[in-house]
Amino acid sequence: MNKIYGIIAIFAFAGLLIPTYAIQVEAASGLDYMLTIAENAKRYVKSNIDQMDNNNTQDWKNRQAVLEIYDKSADEIDQLSNAIENGDVKSAREHFISAMGKLKQISQMLNQIAENKAAAAALPDHSQIIKRYEMNYQKLRQISDKLGANIDFSEMESLLSLAKQNSQRGESDKTKQTIDQIALKGLQIYKSLQSTNEKNKIIRAQALAERYVDRIDTLIVQAKTAGLLDHVEQLEKTKNHLSTANSTSQITKTIRIVITIHNDINQINKNNLQQIDVDEIKLSHIQKIKTELGQLETRAKLLHSDAIDSNKALYYVEKALTIIDNVKNNLDYPEGKIDAKLKQIERLLEAAEKIVQEST
Repeated sequence: MNKIYGIIAIFAFAGLLIPTYAIQVEAASGLDYMLTIAENAKRYVKSNIDQMDNNNTQDWKNRQAVLEIYDKSADEIDQLSNAIENGDVKSAREHFISAMGKLKQISQMLNQIAENKAAAAALPDHSQIIKRYEMNYQKLRQISDKLGANIDFSEMESLLSLAKQNSQRGESDKTKQTIDQIALKGLQIYKSLQSTNEKNKIIRAQALAERYVDRIDTLIVQAKTAGLLDHVEQLEKTKNHLSTANSTSQITKTIRIVITIHNDINQINKNNLQQIDVDEIKLSHIQKIKTELGQLETRAKLLHSDAIDSNKALYYVEKALTIIDNVKNNLDYPEGKIDAKLKQIERLLEAAEKIVQEST
């Protein structure tokens, strides 16, 4: 089991590197380090594959299943090397993650094979193994029903029944042979369910993409209405990307862009509404000032004729009229400054009215 723990350790280490190293890859630096990690993992896994037993038909089948995935991982590493040579950061990262995923899958398979062998060696009575496979069979059926995979379980059911009969008759070799067949069949079903699950993910993502295409049309109308031409152009490009996306990662990335644009449009509209409210408040305040100025101007003009006999009163009135004209021509003065001038006008007119009243 030591070799299995060694495999698990290297992938635990690589698992820690992947998210951290992805940041380095985005910065387009240290790409060769990815190749070093992948090559080391590949060599380590290959050394453990070479140590696999090859004593019977089941061992040979297990080895072939592992080698099939190993060859795919080797191809991914070759593509990783090409991507690094071409400076293609995005492809390099994708091939690195794919290769490490496949090598990790091999380590899990080797671990499962080792566990199966250990269990078989420790349990001459195969009844416990059969029970465990029956539980696995039930789990696979549940997953199949959940995914709508329509997997044919008849062969596995027959093998489980045959394994029970052989075990009850004490035919150990035949029982072990049948159990090995059950394991291989279970692995085939598991791989088929994995494939179905990936297809379902793409189908769900494409359905989501179709719904977002309709939302994008609505957002385009909103952006045009608000005069956000840059957002309209960006939404048109995003719509085209979403319509042609053929992977869950592309669809997810594009939908995130749509959500960001949507939030931007909402924020801009919110700011516009707030500005309208501010403008309305300003307009209302200006209208109030104009009304007050009109009243003061009427009051000053009426007082002007009464103050004709008093130079001091006449000075106050004419000064008030001058300030009134100044405020009327500078309504954009700060609010505090306008209030101060209105109070000054009020004081001048009150002083003139007092002089006129005292002289009559």
